[in-house]
Amino acid sequence: MLLGPINYEIILIFILLGVLVSTFSRKINVSYTTSLLILGMLITFLNIKLNLFPQASSLTSLLSAQLFFNLILPPIIFKATLDLDYDRFVDNLWPILYLATAGVLISVVVISLLVHFLLGLSWYYSALFATIISPTDPVGVIATLKNTRAVPNTSSLIEGEALINDATAVTLFSVLLMFRTSFYVTDVFKVIVAVFIISPILGFALGYLSNKLMPLITGFETKVSLIFVISYLSFFVSQAIGGSGIVSEIITGFMISTRLGDFKKDVNNFWAVIDYIVTSLLFISMGLVLNPFLIVSYFLIIIVSFLIVFFSRIALIRTLRFFKEGPYDYQLAFLSGIRGAIPLVLALNLPVFINDGINYTNLIVAMTIGVASISLLVQTALAQRRIAKVSASELLNVEATF
Repeated sequence: MLLGPINYEIILIFILLGVLVSTFSRKINVSYTTSLLILGMLITFLNIKLNLFPQASSLTSLLSAQLFFNLILPPIIFKATLDLDYDRFVDNLWPILYLATAGVLISVVVISLLVHFLLGLSWYYSALFATIISPTDPVGVIATLKNTRAVPNTSSLIEGEALINDATAVTLFSVLLMFRTSFYVTDVFKVIVAVFIISPILGFALGYLSNKLMPLITGFETKVSLIFVISYLSFFVSQAIGGSGIVSEIITGFMISTRLGDFKKDVNNFWAVIDYIVTSLLFISMGLVLNPFLIVSYFLIIIVSFLIVFFSRIALIRTLRFFKEGPYDYQLAFLSGIRGAIPLVLALNLPVFINDGINYTNLIVAMTIGVASISLLVQTALAQRRIAKVSASELLNVEATF
């Protein structure tokens, strides 16, 4: 059974709650993903205090590595790929690649240094936390920028970074875990080749196959089914060989999207429904994980960790001034560096690290949950406020404001 102990009635109830919360959020001009997150945290609070919704906690298994990567993430990534402005993506390709590769490495180094010296964690655990928390989250970022009038170059930059940078972070995460077991240079080399060479080739091959089969197929349902299978297959196969399902699916999506023609609107409508459902389930289950009592227990450490991550993001975005592409809304760019689902999934699937009587796994999980919750609640609100403050025409010529 794919969803294990999850009660299917709970899933249906939460989808209905997503519809209601989405309608209410539009009326009060608040992101529906933020509202769902708060709802999940409220359910957790009531569950701990009054045991009102004991079955609801089973939904948190959606955040297990297997279910998240194989069930929830693929449709969100594919829908985001369909919605990308490809011309602007290409125009901003170098800054995007910089943030998604070197930018992640810079963030890991800076956050590791600050966490080590300010919080006193060892170099290894500081680097582990930095690697987990450095990538911006495609789910949170895309949900924040969806249907906004943000400056096109900035939107392409932020979304492109969020889609690609997970490959770098997951690779670093895998390498760091190797240090705790048996570390061989050949294993690191295999991971890099699988992520950055084999995954793109696989994505290209399946996109090419889909484009060749599409003209031979008639009927809306059949064509959509083919795209659905190819998109998931691209993700699954790449993950199975130790590569990046995200990288593979993005390239597959690029190739399919550019050849859809008049059929693209119908495909977008189909994926929009799936994207809405899985995003609703994801943000409620994230809220269920964000235990308010855990955040209170590690409050000071979490606040310091968030400030480290937040100001590291500002410093990284400032380096974009070296690129001639743009103009960018730098304030929106650093506010949209939201941490969310992927850092949580990585943290929740850490092995147990206990040294000198300290459970470092619990500490890193608490830090990640705390930073992600503040990021999703505070940065999302500030980013949307920034978007609402400046009109689309004004943003096209916006200057850096910090």
